[in-house]
Amino acid sequence: MPVPLLNAARTIADTYRAEHGEPITPAQLRARLGVALPLATAAHAQL
Repeated sequence: MPVPLLNAARTIADTYRAEHGEPITPAQLRARLGVALPLATAAHAQL
């Protein structure tokens, strides 16, 4: 997993949790990162 992608995923996930009070799903992360679902799912698993 590229470090910049993981850092972006972490920032997006943290912001989402702060705004919504719950963790982001892999599908929501995929939409916000603009990557394929398998890559978003892999990033999500490392958060």
